[in-house]
Amino acid sequence: MSNRPYSEVLQELHRIHRQLSDLRSRLTRCPLRVNAARNRVTAAEEVVATTKEAIKATKMTADRKQLQLRESENKVAVTEGKLNAAKTNEEFQIFKEQIAAAQMANSVMSDEILEALEKIDQLEAKEVEAKRAVETTKSDCAKVEAEVEQQRAQLESEIARVLEQLEGVEKDIPPDIRADYKRVVKTKGEEALSSVMNGYCTQCNVQLRIQTVSDLKLGKPVFCSTCGAFLYFPE
Repeated sequence: MSNRPYSEVLQELHRIHRQLSDLRSRLTRCPLRVNAARNRVTAAEEVVATTKEAIKATKMTADRKQLQLRESENKVAVTEGKLNAAKTNEEFQIFKEQIAAAQMANSVMSDEILEALEKIDQLEAKEVEAKRAVETTKSDCAKVEAEVEQQRAQLESEIARVLEQLEGVEKDIPPDIRADYKRVVKTKGEEALSSVMNGYCTQCNVQLRIQTVSDLKLGKPVFCSTCGAFLYFPE
């Protein structure tokens, strides 16, 4: 244990705990970055899969309509034969109306087939772009994973160094309050310590009692009665 002032020790400990909190927060964000990058890959792959399904469904629709169109055209040809063989004006008129209705329906069906074929072309172009997006996101994800792995190793090394530094400074805490310090730090982390400015605890912004400030000036270990933090005057 050194002869450093008690307040100086607490201030140093507070700085170290804040540094540890920042490092650990950055370490926690590492897997979040990786997950976000992987989610982008998954989303891009889902676009490809969805587009493929849309192409398949549209092709099935176009094939079905083309089959229906051929069948309808064959029926028109058969009806035209009946038209030419009609024995009465009434039969002739009926066959003529049937042919006209079928041709109208065939015209609509032809337009629908053309629209389906155009949609297939658009979807196939979209699939090409979607596949490119998958490759791009996979490449980006690999870069993020490599960066994060490097950053994680650096952060873990830095945390280990700061923890070693913390252990050294904690030896300067008076033995009679070391257990209380450990207990509070375990539950509150960097918020276990707080500086005092103009008679206020900077952790909870509550004005301290005069006796509390007096004890603190005498170098006595003092807790904030509101937030429970160890108090110190900043050097």
